[in-house]
Amino acid sequence: MRGFRAHYEKFEALNTEIIEISCDPTPVQRAWVASLDEDGGAGEVQFHVASDFWPHGEVTKAFDVFNEDHGNAKRSVFIIDGEGMIRWSNVYTDSIPASGELLHEIEKL
Repeated sequence: MRGFRAHYEKFEALNTEIIEISCDPTPVQRAWVASLDEDGGAGEVQFHVASDFWPHGEVTKAFDVFNEDHGNAKRSVFIIDGEGMIRWSNVYTDSIPASGELLHEIEKL
């Protein structure tokens, strides 16, 4: 999240829209976004933060990244073009996606 905020202008320059989606309810997401400022964050989040809470996991199930055992989404990224086609995706097991990696993949499109 911090990497996306720190490099938001670069994503914006590439005509990219970032949408962070989790299976947490909206109040939990609001509190999480607010906490980013409290721990030395760089201010407000410039992109959308969406809740896939109800019906629980509907969006993440459609993208086949819903973790049934834990009731949450796997850490994953999808780059979707203007026609709605998935052009690149990755599921992360040990880390979160790096902004540089995503910017590189977007530039290749």
